[in-house]
Formats: sequence, C-alpha cells, structure tokens
Amino acid sequence: MTYASEDWTMRRQVTDVIIDVLTAVATGPEVRVSLLRHLEAHPGNPEKALLAHLSDRNIADDVA
Repeated sequence: MTYASEDWTMRRQVTDVIIDVLTAVATGPEVRVSLLRHLEAHPGNPEKALLAHLSDRNIADDVA
C-alpha cells in the first residue's frame, strides 16, 4: 500500500464521519454550523476541518 492510497483511505473515512455527523437527527444546529465553517476554512482537507472542529468543541466544553 502506498502513502497516497493510505491518505485517500483516511480522507474517505473522515468524510464518512463528517457526513454522518451532519446528517444525524441528534446533531444540533450549532454543531452543524461549526463543522461546515471548518470545512469551508479547510477546502479539500476534511481531516484538518474535523480536527479543528473537535478542538473547538473540546475548548468550549472546558470553558463551560
């Protein structure tokens, strides 16, 4: 397996997770907006977008 293949596999898995989060009935609108903003900020790089989103959520949970 080459690096490019591993990179594509991870990117596909992350994209699947993002789609699941965005389409889940239990996902609140603030979570959807946050994730969509991170996707916009990191075009073509869903793994960075998801990481940034999760980091923001973790910081918000620590503050609350």
